Amino acid sequence: MINLFRLTSFRIIFIYIILLALSIGLVAFYLYWSTSKDFQTKVDNEIIQESVRLSQVHKRYKEVGLIRQIQYLSQTPSPNLYILRDSNNKFIAGNFSDTDSLWNLTRLEEGVVLFSFEKKDNNGETIRKYYFRGKEFIVRNKYNLIVARDVSYENYLKERFFNTILSTSLLIILLGLLGGYVLSRNFLNRISAINKTSLEIMDGDLSMRLPTSSNNDELNQLSLNLNNMLDRLNKLMIGMKDVSDNIAHDLRTPLNKIRTNLEVTLMSNPDSESYRQTINDVIDDVDSLINTFNSLLAISRVDSGSISLKKEKINIKNLIEDIVDLWEPLAEEKGVILNNECDIDIYLEGNKNLLSQAISNLIDNAIKYGESKNIVNVGSRDNKDSILIWVSDTGPGIHDKDKEKVLDRFTRLDTSRNTSGTGLGLSLVSSMIKFHQGTIELLDAKPKGLIVKLQIPSC
Repeated sequence: MINLFRLTSFRIIFIYIILLALSIGLVAFYLYWSTSKDFQTKVDNEIIQESVRLSQVHKRYKEVGLIRQIQYLSQTPSPNLYILRDSNNKFIAGNFSDTDSLWNLTRLEEGVVLFSFEKKDNNGETIRKYYFRGKEFIVRNKYNLIVARDVSYENYLKERFFNTILSTSLLIILLGLLGGYVLSRNFLNRISAINKTSLEIMDGDLSMRLPTSSNNDELNQLSLNLNNMLDRLNKLMIGMKDVSDNIAHDLRTPLNKIRTNLEVTLMSNPDSESYRQTINDVIDDVDSLINTFNSLLAISRVDSGSISLKKEKINIKNLIEDIVDLWEPLAEEKGVILNNECDIDIYLEGNKNLLSQAISNLIDNAIKYGESKNIVNVGSRDNKDSILIWVSDTGPGIHDKDKEKVLDRFTRLDTSRNTSGTGLGLSLVSSMIKFHQGTIELLDAKPKGLIVKLQIPSC
């Protein structure tokens, strides 16, 4: 048996229904009280007006005139009741002679009295009960005068009003609890489905996803967000596995090379010059490993945002000129023509080191993997809201199926396996673009080659 009060949704609905019922009840009881007060005030005012008129008659005509006036009023159709008794409670005049009903008067403040009368049939059974409200006056310590009115209908209305308020409040609570139960059951079913799927995910099945529906409510939005998070986590797990495999594959070769080089040196009884050469080769290989790990560390820090990289105003034209000057000697050595197509001053808010390293990596790739007489162009253009930077070449290019893959870490195409490198160049470019909230495109050049476009917001 489900304890509904353990469900947050049901408790919220229950508290809301109770507060709603109390609010409606308080408003209704205020209306009941104010209506009842208005009835009483109206009756009391009319009785006071009538008593003032009788008081004037008594002042002018004494007791005889008062009795005659009451007798006259009793014979005239009127909503008022008149009861005049002597000091012994003997009925003298009026239109209400049932003195038994007057023995148990309920006396309130300011002379207000309440009494009732039961109308019975021939068998003594009560047919109807009447209720009266009036005021009691003592006339010269000799007569007792009561002027009253029938308030049975007003009492009936007040009783109906009170019962309606009570029954409506109870009905609201019952319907609210029933609706809360139904809503909580639906809520509980959805929560149970989410919990069940969560347990399966915790057991290691990362392919499971939380159930969603067409309802765009908070639970569905939560499930969608968690599913997106799981997709991201699953992608990261696969990426970590691929990175681990790539590290093991790409770092095994230089480590084996270092070990083999050292073993061969020890086995050949070398002279000091051979030792020196071997040590220099090992240092070069170790530097290559250190560069690989430094690149990995830089990419991870940029992607995770664990370091605070400052932005500054950069003159892109000057930056490209410096980078081209740096790579021009290597380009000439490889028989590559390196062109600077940026001829106007363009400014960008960004991190100069990241941007410089990214452009350098693109030029390095174009020179390294291009053919002889390759032409590498580096340029930039202002596109109003963004700055476009490109590096193009006339090399072999990249197949469409590989263009997205080469941006991942340690990705090296089969055609570049025999070329030195870590497979981290384009990955660092991709991290730079993410840091600057820009985009990167790899396009085919005509008739052959590759164009890498970097588009970075200018503000």
